[in-house]
Amino acid sequence: MKIGGVRIDTSAGKVYTGEKQVELTALEYRLLLIFAGNKGMLLTRNQILEKIWDSAGNFVEDNTLTVYVKRLREKLGDSINIETVRGIGYRVDQ
Repeated sequence: MKIGGVRIDTSAGKVYTGEKQVELTALEYRLLLIFAGNKGMLLTRNQILEKIWDSAGNFVEDNTLTVYVKRLREKLGDSINIETVRGIGYRVDQ
């Protein structure tokens, strides 16, 4: 699976920018998969939060989502463009 300059090897659970492997937490990885599966679509914060509820049923808070998107941006750099649509959610192009 590919999104922007990021390649996701879903069978191995690994993420690459170019040839470099990027270490992601489980929640960061799930968030990236959500973005990759919805390229170009505007996802509301609630849609994303519903999809990343953890398996134990613990709800991921709104502020936590903001932090995880920030971390994804930092780890993936210019390889991916996660656009914030103010007051609504996020969109990832390509």
